[in-house]
Amino acid sequence: MNAMWLISDGSSGRHLKLFTNCMSTVVGRLGLLGLLLAAGANSIATAAAMDCDGKPDALGVSRVIAVDPTEHRLVGSMQYPETLPLADHEVVLTFDDGPSPKYTDRILETLASQCVKATFFMVGEMAKLFPEEARKVAAQGHTIGTHSFRHPFTFDRMTEAQAGAEIDKGIEAVGAALENPAELAPFFRVPGFLTSKTTEAALASRGLMTWSADVPSDDWKGISSDEIVRRVMSRLETKSRGIVLFHDIHEHTVAALPELLKQLQEHGYRVVQVVPASDKLAKTETTSDQWRLPPEKTVQVEEGAKHSVDGRARARGAKASRHIGREHIRLGRTKVARKRPQHVVGERTNNRRLRDGDCHGHEARRAGSCTPAHHNAA
Repeated sequence: MNAMWLISDGSSGRHLKLFTNCMSTVVGRLGLLGLLLAAGANSIATAAAMDCDGKPDALGVSRVIAVDPTEHRLVGSMQYPETLPLADHEVVLTFDDGPSPKYTDRILETLASQCVKATFFMVGEMAKLFPEEARKVAAQGHTIGTHSFRHPFTFDRMTEAQAGAEIDKGIEAVGAALENPAELAPFFRVPGFLTSKTTEAALASRGLMTWSADVPSDDWKGISSDEIVRRVMSRLETKSRGIVLFHDIHEHTVAALPELLKQLQEHGYRVVQVVPASDKLAKTETTSDQWRLPPEKTVQVEEGAKHSVDGRARARGAKASRHIGREHIRLGRTKVARKRPQHVVGERTNNRRLRDGDCHGHEARRAGSCTPAHHNAA
């Protein structure tokens, strides 16, 4: 039916109603087609860009960045010259070492309450133990990368072949848990940041983007939830933007997150979600300068002390940032020295992090409230 005829014929309310219904159908179909195309291109980007229904004051996601992992392979100023192309007061939230129903569930609830999206770097063993939890993270529209299969702190000593095998096994396990490998982003974070040229070569040959971080939360140090919030906000004040590092296997991280999101909003920070570009999803256009933190944002030493912008202050700020990265690596190496052997193939794992990832103590297990659906450690 000719839509212009319907408009021009104003003598009939029936015609006007018919036109309205017609256009409503067209718009609805176009909208549905757009959603389907977007979902086919990248379901994560679609979910993140949606409005927060019924929550106009929620923190939400300010924008989605699509990156080409082959163009910028190493990001995160704790280790590398480049970081993600974030604007002033933009942050990317990341969580390592899960998924764990005991902790990840509540982190997802907190993020959903503010319509915030994050990037989860999953350990293959954990995803294999808790595949339903991995799928829950994907279903809520978060970006999912990998964090190796068994979380070894020895990537800095592996050959390229050894590193590649561990990387591949983690990707395979997480992809299998998701039941759709297409939902897995080509993003990787090296456990403990203990990387090497051979490990980075293995990652590059697989088209993977290696993520370090800009702002550590120190949640792995056993500090209180209040201290986690204080350190993150202090370090963000210094850098004004960046990739924030958390772990979704700690109680204090779960407790800290609601207050952290509140303070991010109060201080004018905006959350950005990062997804991989593809042939159906064009990369976000950026300049080379955007991939580096502005020099004037790194001149203050840790804990937000105020210093003038001169050469000596810049050196002190850079030294403080490097110290945080070295401390994370030092703790990783300490864990290597203390780590007990793992028996993964054919036996229940002896890895305490995995064993306690869902339930702590025999009482909880006997109660049957948190026994994983698939608890085969193989």
